[in-house]
Amino acid sequence: MKRFKVIYFMLFLSVFIFTYHYFNFELLNFANLEENINAYELDEDIAVTLNAEELGFVEEESQETAAFSREMESQYLLKQIPPSIDVDLMYERYLSAGHEYFVVLSGEANIRSEPNSKSRIIGKVPKYTKLRLLKSYENGWLSVSWSSKGKKNQGYISNKLGEKRTFHFSKMESSIKKLLSNVTSNRMAYISNKKDYNGPAPLYAGNSVDAYGNIRYQSAPAYIEPNKSSSFRYFIDGTLVTVLAKVGDFYKVKSLLYDKPYYVPSKYVSFKNQLKKLQKVIVVDRKNQNQGAFEIRNGKITLISYTFATTGVNSKYKLETPLGYYMVMEKKAMFQYIKDGTKEIDGYAPYAIRFSAGAFIHGIPVSYKKVGEKLVDPGKREYLSTIGSTPRSHKCVRNYTSHAKFLYNWVDVGKSAVIVIE
Repeated sequence: MKRFKVIYFMLFLSVFIFTYHYFNFELLNFANLEENINAYELDEDIAVTLNAEELGFVEEESQETAAFSREMESQYLLKQIPPSIDVDLMYERYLSAGHEYFVVLSGEANIRSEPNSKSRIIGKVPKYTKLRLLKSYENGWLSVSWSSKGKKNQGYISNKLGEKRTFHFSKMESSIKKLLSNVTSNRMAYISNKKDYNGPAPLYAGNSVDAYGNIRYQSAPAYIEPNKSSSFRYFIDGTLVTVLAKVGDFYKVKSLLYDKPYYVPSKYVSFKNQLKKLQKVIVVDRKNQNQGAFEIRNGKITLISYTFATTGVNSKYKLETPLGYYMVMEKKAMFQYIKDGTKEIDGYAPYAIRFSAGAFIHGIPVSYKKVGEKLVDPGKREYLSTIGSTPRSHKCVRNYTSHAKFLYNWVDVGKSAVIVIE
């Protein structure tokens, strides 16, 4: 009998080894597969980026001007942010556009010598270029500066060619203070239902979307009364909640987004890695397509990095990055995603921090190259000029890869949160 068991085991092992190599499991790590998120076609982004680089428009400062620019930016930044926020920048790349800037959203845009359309064209900048905003004029023209091929330039652009953006540090600070107050004085938990592991939420009036636009998948029902026959809305995976009481099979909770309490079935409420002391927060500004990272040091909010970011867009196969307060639930050195409308693995995203369902903060996605039957990793990509321009992702928050790596190494599960504002 033992001999047959050994034979069966060896047969199973042989089949497993054959399958492992045949399907290239060293790349197709299904434990790290995320379905239908972020499989954005990167061809356009890469083409736009290569064009900008050929024209000399790269958001990083040259080595010769980097130190000077950082000193100038630090002085400028201290004048712009609330005095209640300390500044200790631990990541300082891609700061050339400054705290207030203008994103070119037309095609190639003309820069002129004076603030009017009749003046001389002194330069052209490609789509998605971020220009430092110096001054706004009543006639709709802007004074801007930018770097091209290591040279500083200054001129004027019409505000019709893009959007004025800013880093709303005051709004970021307010959201952090709200969360910090709740964590300090209450028992915190979060909604847990990734991939409906704890069971699908009930349909909302026969639909998979509630009256507030929240989707059923990877959510929990939040009832207005502690019974399943009462009306409800969806609370999405990762949502931080204040726990008020245990009522039968429900937890009475409050979300930081809503005034009234709700009752959530206990199986959806998680205390794993419970947020007892808030130490690190990433705040994503969905409207301005940027973000800030903050530490709580002796009760003081300290800015440690700020940079551009790309959030999700609401379209086929894609979802907006949801507004709200979220738990940092896990970190993955990389996750793989499938190609839109298929079951084929398309690529991966590095340095991923999960905060809601399939929503991660991560670096630039990478499409595998197919060589015969194998998928080959072409190597990580650091930069896309489309970062921080318009929503383009599948729900995730896309960062420059070096910044994603910085956040990945910095953030701590159980002590950190992600806030998405607008």
